[in-house]
Amino acid sequence: MTELEDPSAVFVESPIKLNILAIDSSTEACSAALLRDDGQVFSEFEIAPRQHTRLLSKMMDAVLDAGKTPKSSLTHCAFCNGPGAFTGIRIAAATAQGLAIGLEIPVITISTLATLAQASLDRHSLADTLVALDARMGEIYWAIYQRNKSGIAALKDSEKLDKLDKLNLETLPASGAGHGWKVILESSPSWMVKHNDIVIDADLFPDARSLLKLARQALCENRVVKPENVQINYLRNQVAHKPRSR
Repeated sequence: MTELEDPSAVFVESPIKLNILAIDSSTEACSAALLRDDGQVFSEFEIAPRQHTRLLSKMMDAVLDAGKTPKSSLTHCAFCNGPGAFTGIRIAAATAQGLAIGLEIPVITISTLATLAQASLDRHSLADTLVALDARMGEIYWAIYQRNKSGIAALKDSEKLDKLDKLNLETLPASGAGHGWKVILESSPSWMVKHNDIVIDADLFPDARSLLKLARQALCENRVVKPENVQINYLRNQVAHKPRSR
């Protein structure tokens, strides 16, 4: 069922017509959300590993139908461009790129870790968070994000890919989020005993509603790209990949 979010809690009506479609399939979760020009948000979310190709298109149609917004009225398309699951990121990138090329609209690319951080900061109303995603092979994608004055997740330092034994987790933010924390805690069961004051939400995933907040901020800062210039940030070995246009 498509969820209608209270617009007063997140967005205000824009003086400029904006219909932003946001999609994410960079983790096991798949989601789509529409920010309509009156500030209302319609969203779909499901944890469905290896089903992103089947679900993403249906979710996009569902939020557009719920918002009574034809594709031709979209002004921007946003997606999480990594780091995360390679196949899932490519699915979202190709979908966003194909849609944007067809409609001749710009694309907004947002970090998966930033989107997860926004979800964490909104859920727990805390000042900062360390987000972590399991990168397999004993490695973790991670970053620290802080809430800025506008309530937007702002990156502290940089996003990183580290081996578990290289992580320095002695000085930490008030919270942590993402399935990377499951790996961290499994590798060091005694860690939580020493840091039991930290709120850990290991079952939290990035979602398209949180992505919309960051996309709106990026738009205000003119951080948009032409669809043919979309890049994926795999982070592993600092790879930046430009998918082929469809």
